[in-house]
Amino acid sequence: MPALLDVDNLRVHFQTDEGVIQAVRDVSLQIQEGETLALVGESGCGKSVAAMSAMRLVPTPPGEYVSGNIHFDGRDVFSLSKSELQDLRGNDIAMIFQEPMTSLNPLLTVGDQIMEAVCLHQNKSARDARKITLDVLRQVAIPSPEERIDQYPHEMSGGMKQRIMIAMAISCKPKLLIADEPTTALDVTTQGQILNLLDELRRSTGMAILLITHNLGLVAEYADRVAVMYSGKIVEEAPVETLFEFPAHPYTRGLLNSIPQNKSGGTLQSIPGEPPNPANLPPGCAFYPRCQWSRPGFEEKLPPQFSVPDSHPDHKVACWLYENGERPNFES
Repeated sequence: MPALLDVDNLRVHFQTDEGVIQAVRDVSLQIQEGETLALVGESGCGKSVAAMSAMRLVPTPPGEYVSGNIHFDGRDVFSLSKSELQDLRGNDIAMIFQEPMTSLNPLLTVGDQIMEAVCLHQNKSARDARKITLDVLRQVAIPSPEERIDQYPHEMSGGMKQRIMIAMAISCKPKLLIADEPTTALDVTTQGQILNLLDELRRSTGMAILLITHNLGLVAEYADRVAVMYSGKIVEEAPVETLFEFPAHPYTRGLLNSIPQNKSGGTLQSIPGEPPNPANLPPGCAFYPRCQWSRPGFEEKLPPQFSVPDSHPDHKVACWLYENGERPNFES
């Protein structure tokens, strides 16, 4: 079955005063209809740039799509005209941006901002757009939507603003929802409410979700598959249960080991070192300087994706430790 979103060997660079920033390096990923793919990794690893590329939202310049292909629902995104792209954005692919506090226009009511998207993409009258807006406000559990529709962003809490962003994103019934850190700056209770809401919407509408996050707890509960990024490259991809049962890449193991455990007296582990300068990446494995299992030569050539032996057939890892088709002994 063809993927809804198919990204193949995508490379995205940025021209800066420090040199060329390799933000996305040979990224390939697929999302099927109705599934949730989590894209995880520490800040600055290229998650948001990879996601924004699906709608060609990376500004050029300073950004540059160096190579690769992106197909959405059978269409070549790079061959779409400006008007076709405008129809794609918001209509077929919608995005919840990281900061709800700054993503909403403070000079317009939340209703006007949602209705603008409906009128633009669905060609509805103002009356019909208002009715649709009220419906989506109820859908995202906004209390008293008849009153809230005419309020301004500053009159709402952070959780309410995040729900407004979700309402705006789903108002045109997209096939793919990109949720970029959708629970940033929200308390734990509200985080759960927001993620439950997104999961319910996915189940009821059949839309796919690309969940961008660094919170592996959320990934374990809500994702179907996981792709782990490091320094612009996907280093591991697997079904969520498989990845948590056997994290194959040393970076993935480091991320999981850094999660606080439910036991007293335990030591919180961290990954030593820091990510390499994206303007001066090594020719080989970018995780090499921080990896306790690295060997001489790993830094010389970029590792391809290997299948993880004795694991799920869709479990792939970009690590030279798997070159000989054997599982490394991480306990030694």
